[in-house]
This record gives sequence, C-alpha cells and structure tokens, in this order.
Amino acid sequence: MERRVYDQLEVLIAPTDKELGEKAAEDLASLVKAELAKKDEICIIMALGAAQDAFYAALRARTDIEWSKITVLHVDTYMGVANDRVESGASRMRRHLLDHVKPKAFFPMQGDFEPVEEELARYTKLYNELQPVLCVVGIGNSGHLAFNDPPADFDTRDIIRVVFLDEVTRDQVKRAGIFKNLEDVPHYGLSLTMHALLKPGRVLALVHDLDKAGTIKKVLEGPVSFMCPASLLQKTPQATLYLNKDAASQLASI
Repeated sequence: MERRVYDQLEVLIAPTDKELGEKAAEDLASLVKAELAKKDEICIIMALGAAQDAFYAALRARTDIEWSKITVLHVDTYMGVANDRVESGASRMRRHLLDHVKPKAFFPMQGDFEPVEEELARYTKLYNELQPVLCVVGIGNSGHLAFNDPPADFDTRDIIRVVFLDEVTRDQVKRAGIFKNLEDVPHYGLSLTMHALLKPGRVLALVHDLDKAGTIKKVLEGPVSFMCPASLLQKTPQATLYLNKDAASQLASI
C-alpha cells in the first residue's frame, strides 16, 4: 500500500477496494480499542456511500470491535424522507452495517421532522453531549463532504444545517440508484457542517470511484478552497484519506 502526504493529510493508496476497506477497518478498530481503554463508551460518526461498501464488509467480518460500547451518529439525510423509507441514509446504514454489528445506539437525523429548527437543535445537543471521537466520510463528485456542496462554509461553528443539494450531487444520488428518477431526489438535506465533520480526533475518508479521480486530483493537488470542500482535508492532520488505484489514477507521480 502506497503512502503519500499532501500538506498535513496522510493518503493511503490501495491496489484494490478490498484492501482499502480492510485497512480502514483495521485503523478504525485500533482507534476504538485505544479510546475504550480510556473511557467506558464512545461515539463515532459514520457515512454510507458506495466507497464504504468494502469498508463495511470488513467491519462486519471483524470480531474485535466492541460495538456494544459505541453510539453512532450520521453525517447527513434528505429533507422530507422518513427514516423508515428504503432511500433514507438511516435505513441503508442499518441494512449495510448496523443491523449486523448492533451498536449501543444509533441516532440518525430525522429528515421529515417539522419544524426543522427543532431537529437541528436536537442533533446539535446530541453531538455536543456525545463528543464523537471519530468521523468516517466519503467525498462526492462535487468535492463535497457529507452534503456540504460548494461553496461550502468553512467558518461556521454550527453543528448541523439545512443545505441545498446542487445538481452534481443530485445526479450522483440518482446514478447510485438510491432514487429512481432525478426528479425524486430532494433539493434539500440536513448535513453536519465542515466544522462538525472535522472536529473529532480522527477522520477517515474513503474514495474508490474511477469517476471521482478528477475530483481527488483537485482535492489533493489544487488549492484549499470552499469551491472544493474536501480540499480542507489538506489542513486536517488527524485525517487519513483511503484511495484505490482508480480514484488515485489522475494524481501526479511522486
């Protein structure tokens, strides 16, 4: 596995998705063990996208993670979509991981709750009380982290916001098969902010898609800019970005 450093960001490039997932799962397990040696229980933030498939498979296969001591928060959700719908991030995360490993608790965002201001307050309170020690994220085609599409707000200290989903993100969601038609993809979502995503002591970002190779080149070789939100990872020393060869294919040779 190749290791590179871009500014303050560690980047690991794996030959295959399977190796990418296994390495990220190994690193998560090590972090969890270290944190649970210091406290009785912890909270982590998890994302669900195609890049997490091999990672979640590796997590399901491990027997050394004390999930009964772990509370899970979610990175984002679609406005107007209830958590019991198959399209919701909460439903998909349960099917892909949480129903298998059975964490202590899972607190998803409620995208259909009204008034939305009360949901923002509830999730802010949860985040601040639980103090997550780890965040797992993916990177979107627009360069977003969670639903922080460009231009992203790097300065806010809010924990969660209502966000507008740009056309790049909505098209990515449709092509992933989460919704049948582009018209069905909501225009708004709830998302942890850049501050909330990058505040925990460790951040693991995973990308394996060939069609994101151009985005990854901008994230790592371009300037840090709110027009490419994930570029802020360059200034996040506690983060590690896991790529496979496809996602890294447009990076300059070192």
